Amino acid sequence: KNGDGGMSKAAKDGNSFRREWDKEAFEKKARERLDAELALEEDREHAKTAPQPIVQRAPLQRRTEDLQLAKYVGTRQIVTGAQALAGQMAGAYYCNVCECPLRDSANYLLHINGRKHNRMLGMSMRAERSTVGEVRARLEAHKGDREEEDVPADVKAERFLADFDERIKAREEEAHLEAVEKRRQKKEAQRAAETGQEEEEEEEAGVKGGEEAGVGRRQQRRRRRQRRWRRCVWSSAF
Repeated sequence: KNGDGGMSKAAKDGNSFRREWDKEAFEKKARERLDAELALEEDREHAKTAPQPIVQRAPLQRRTEDLQLAKYVGTRQIVTGAQALAGQMAGAYYCNVCECPLRDSANYLLHINGRKHNRMLGMSMRAERSTVGEVRARLEAHKGDREEEDVPADVKAERFLADFDERIKAREEEAHLEAVEKRRQKKEAQRAAETGQEEEEEEEAGVKGGEEAGVGRRQQRRRRRQRRWRRCVWSSAF
């Protein structure tokens, strides 16, 4: 305090260190924030109540591929940095469709048989209703399996041997056809080479035929007959 009624010089000059609040500005900000939250909540409620588009999903189908759950048992695998960051190797199994790791085979089977995974594949959880023809065909197949089980062992052995002989004959026939085709291609290549050689010799003989016309023609005819004879012998050998 000082002698002027206990007021400091800063208070007299109006330079007070007390914080002053602008209530109107803060009330305005609070109203704006409240209005934004209410609008967002209304949008969410509207999105929930709005009619969703109807998606026609395929009926649940039987799995055709082999899962190979024990494929990597007893093996080592290198984990790259990208796989580690993506979390692909965080568990023992990883679903590429849903992009999620699974810790063991039991959880993996539960996941791929679940609703989420099949929805990602475009299928519903309802199985397709079988027709009467499909049911009859299935029953006939089971009936054939039962009849096959009732067949005696000696009859099964005879059927197996007959089927084995047919497969051996088919392979032998295929090998024979391949050998015949190779021989034919070899003959054609040899004939083409001999024809080219004959043309070259005829050209050379034509150049030299001025002086030794008579002798050259007889030699050419003799050579042609020899070549034809060799061709006949070669063709009859195969």
